[in-house]
Amino acid sequence: MRRFWLPLLTLLGLAAPATAQSGGVPTAAPPTEQPGRIDFEQKLGAQVPLDLPFRDENNRRVTLRECMLPGKPAVLVLAYYRCPMLCTEVLNGLLDVMRKVPYTAGTDYAVLTVSFDPREHGAEATAKKQTYLKEYGRAGAEGGWRFLTGERRPIDELTAAVGFKYEFDKAFKEYNHASGIMVLTPDGKISRYFYGISFLDPKKTDAPGEARTATNFRLSLVEASDGKIGSFADKVLITCYRFDHLKQGYALNVMFVVRAAGVATVLILALAVTGFLVRDRRRAARAAAAAPAPPDTPPGVAT
Repeated sequence: MRRFWLPLLTLLGLAAPATAQSGGVPTAAPPTEQPGRIDFEQKLGAQVPLDLPFRDENNRRVTLRECMLPGKPAVLVLAYYRCPMLCTEVLNGLLDVMRKVPYTAGTDYAVLTVSFDPREHGAEATAKKQTYLKEYGRAGAEGGWRFLTGERRPIDELTAAVGFKYEFDKAFKEYNHASGIMVLTPDGKISRYFYGISFLDPKKTDAPGEARTATNFRLSLVEASDGKIGSFADKVLITCYRFDHLKQGYALNVMFVVRAAGVATVLILALAVTGFLVRDRRRAARAAAAAPAPPDTPPGVAT
């Protein structure tokens, strides 16, 4: 009899801790189903499949192309609307940076917020849109800031095209994913990535109360539009600056400055040489004009 109960009690003893750990509120990080699957890979220059079918806030079928503004850049955000934390932080960060640029969503650029949860529909999209349009507070944004939902196939094609890798956590019924936004050219190519939940420029000092700017985001829109939006100063900055992927911001393009300085030096030397030649020719002309004329030779006199 003892031989029968001993293995049974041993098995129950091993199973008891596992049962206790599975109940209650977890204190550790939530487990993932496929470790290492979360990533946000840069695919600069890649074409976003704009003809993929999605649903708008009213559950009407639309394509990404139909949500773009003709000839204008776009901001693409992948975020599911029932996300308990991270997606909301991304949208809040986007809202903050959009408020600080002079260009208006719906007029100067489009914003495409696409849920990667195929269980979501128009009700969730409508609620999010109403909240963020009210906070944005600019006229004309209604038709330019879109909140879309879709089925699994187009979602998978879109996320694969932009390098957005995520996974569903079955234990917590939530998605584990990276965070960030993308800037697209008018024809749907990826021009810029911004990672994280804040897209304002990094602080250059630690001064308290220092206002952060949105220069990087503003210039990325100008760059993506190929100069079709933006002031003259912005277009000059885009020419002289390049995007530093490590610092997530625009920095002075040293090679451009060196080349420009070289061209300027050649032009200055050419102008100087031209000036010297013109001056010498004028001096020679004045000297020739001031020289006395030779005397006339009498007829019949041999010279």
